[in-house]
Amino acid sequence: MSIEIESLSKQFTKKGKEINALDNVSLKIKEGSFVGLLGPNGAGKTTLTKILTTLLLPSCGEAYIDGISIKEDKKIRQIVGAVFGETGGRSLYYRLSVLDNLMFYGTLSGLSKPVAKKRIQSLLNYFDLEEKKNALVMKLSTGMKAKVLLIRSLVPFPKVLLLDEPTLGFDAESSEKAKDLLNEFNREFGTTILLTSHNFPEIDELTSRLILIDSGKIVQDCAPEVFKQKVIQEYIHLIFSLPPLPSDGFKMSQLPTEIFKKLVRDSAGAEVTSLKEKDGLNFVYEVTIQPIKYPLNETISRITVLILRASGEIYKIAPYMPSLKESFLAFLAMNKTNSALESEAKEEIFTFPMQEEDV
Repeated sequence: MSIEIESLSKQFTKKGKEINALDNVSLKIKEGSFVGLLGPNGAGKTTLTKILTTLLLPSCGEAYIDGISIKEDKKIRQIVGAVFGETGGRSLYYRLSVLDNLMFYGTLSGLSKPVAKKRIQSLLNYFDLEEKKNALVMKLSTGMKAKVLLIRSLVPFPKVLLLDEPTLGFDAESSEKAKDLLNEFNREFGTTILLTSHNFPEIDELTSRLILIDSGKIVQDCAPEVFKQKVIQEYIHLIFSLPPLPSDGFKMSQLPTEIFKKLVRDSAGAEVTSLKEKDGLNFVYEVTIQPIKYPLNETISRITVLILRASGEIYKIAPYMPSLKESFLAFLAMNKTNSALESEAKEEIFTFPMQEEDV
């Protein structure tokens, strides 16, 4: 097992109040996995990452990287690469050049100078920083500092990469190059990567497993696709025209909404969730339909046949899969609602009505 976490907790005291940053977290990540870690601000993501990199000590519990306890900080730092999303580059020495910074950290991780220099040169070229290698870090732009931080984590070819917002401050082109490179490290070297980011497309594209943390607890652990389907059902986006439908023996001048909804329910086993008129003169409508009874593709086929039989015309019919961001926000909203309901239930349980005193 590449990362193994057992009942990990971390408490902080702030203004006399105890805060549970991590609450009894247990987790296992196989070697060569590419895992996304999501959660709202203050959920415990950075705390967890810092504990795994030995920058913080847990209040209780244990964690292992490649079978080595995080208490053995020197050994852990030789096999773990880390980036903490800080665009200011505070983890670098401002009055040293880019090359001196990277050589220092490379040799610190146990690399010989020739090997470190060769890898650094290649990575600087990859991220278009060759011309800046002799520049002082303090003279770099925000995006350049972020690139140097990522390069620093990759130089030792670590067994495990713990990345907290690694592309924060990157431009679009550099971000794509970083994603490609991380994919290659994962695929070619079997590097285990735990990626924390608010860049939802990045998480969705790169990871095969998604862990959601909220209020210091793991609340979801599954594949991104499974998560999206569990939280927000996929639906069908349909644009079509249909001649007026009969209602009570009369021809209507517009599409009777309730009749169409009934036809979709009866013929396709689905529910119309929204219906709006796009072109009233030509009876063109835009609809979203949620599959209920049948799988998505069968629902699409049934709706297609339904409209063709009614002498209608289809301009667009396509499945819509919610984005990871939509699903994430919906999940957090549901989680808050459930937590509020639980609190209310507890209040009701522990609140007893005052009894009138006997007169």
